[in-house]
Amino acid sequence: MPHRDYDVKVGGRQFRLRLSEEGEGSFSVEVGGRRLRARISGEPGKGEFKLKLGGREYPVLVSRSGSLVEVRVAGRSFKVELKPARPTARGLTAVTPADAGPPSATPGARQVRAAPAVGHVKGAVMSPMPGKVVALKVRPGDEVKEGDTLLVIEAMKMENEIKAPRDGRVREVLVQEGATVSTGQPLVVLD
Repeated sequence: MPHRDYDVKVGGRQFRLRLSEEGEGSFSVEVGGRRLRARISGEPGKGEFKLKLGGREYPVLVSRSGSLVEVRVAGRSFKVELKPARPTARGLTAVTPADAGPPSATPGARQVRAAPAVGHVKGAVMSPMPGKVVALKVRPGDEVKEGDTLLVIEAMKMENEIKAPRDGRVREVLVQEGATVSTGQPLVVLD
């Protein structure tokens, strides 16, 4: 089952959160060794939805400013700092806004640098997270510089730019827009 890990800070306390999709708005949440089942209905992409947890349903409002998210659940407000956990396998490193370099070409997108795969397709840039490919920025034959955006992956309603780990020429694009990808899946091959 695909999952996504996040580092979450609420009220000065930090947690590692793992979300696992179970389909049709249902997912499991693992935090502090405890696992909960949840369901979302409504329009989470618009920041207003209902969260069903433990047999109870809560109205939720969400507004985002960078990595800071204000979450209002059943009338109580929380300031939450949410960052995808930094992948450590296959040389992938998430880049935070402070060290991301020039502004993103996709408004509101997080920038992620990916490195060539180890032991898979030589020169492949791997996906650092599960998600959906929402934009391809390169085609076979394109020349890219280190840090150029190769594609954009949407994960948990956040757009993440996948960056070239080095200069090179795009030999092959292994995914298409709309495709669902998993962590460690080859996306683009660079010569």
